[in-house]
Amino acid sequence: MVNKLKGTNCVAFGQSRDDHIVKLIQSGTAFTRRQIEQIIIPKRKSSKRIAQHSLTRLCAQERIKQWKRAPQLPSIYYARKPKQLDHVLLVNEVYCALLSQKKSWYSIEWKWRYSILGGMVVADAMASIYLDPDRKDRRVVFVEVERNPSKRFDKPEQYQKVYDADWVNEEWSVIKGNTAIFPTILIVTDHDLTIKSDLNFIVASIDDVQKDIYGLLRR
Repeated sequence: MVNKLKGTNCVAFGQSRDDHIVKLIQSGTAFTRRQIEQIIIPKRKSSKRIAQHSLTRLCAQERIKQWKRAPQLPSIYYARKPKQLDHVLLVNEVYCALLSQKKSWYSIEWKWRYSILGGMVVADAMASIYLDPDRKDRRVVFVEVERNPSKRFDKPEQYQKVYDADWVNEEWSVIKGNTAIFPTILIVTDHDLTIKSDLNFIVASIDDVQKDIYGLLRR
């Protein structure tokens, strides 16, 4: 009887994990297997094997799709293939970095394609970092991935317009004492980008993010 229950529980747990993977892919559009491991099955010796089995099963069930661009590149898993695939994968790499590098006393809330002030700016993502257990200490970061800022880069001007508007009562406004704090804006790019702004812009490469994203955010 115990073995029966154990088997049933394992099946239910596997189904729950599969559902979590599908929901993640629907929310974040496209991921590599390694990214899914970091988010869904972190820090386990069997993470790779479990992820491979789940993804193979979900593809066979046609709940998700797989695309292998080239033999030397990782497979991409998606529900609907995005137009800007590499952009999407880089945004999700920032999410992975926040989750995989966080201390045990941090909790993360993440939102993709976040509309600011009715669409005045649409950030690639918004992350709220809380200090547990009371969640009183909160930091908010808008994430922007810029793969080719030389074409048109107007994020400083866009975010300045937001700052000059009425934003104090927005959900992303952090109040400390009597002061409203505007979020940090993390610009992820491999280009040499200099930003002149009174707002807290942080420019970093994806390698910097993968190495120490919390160190970057302490700047």
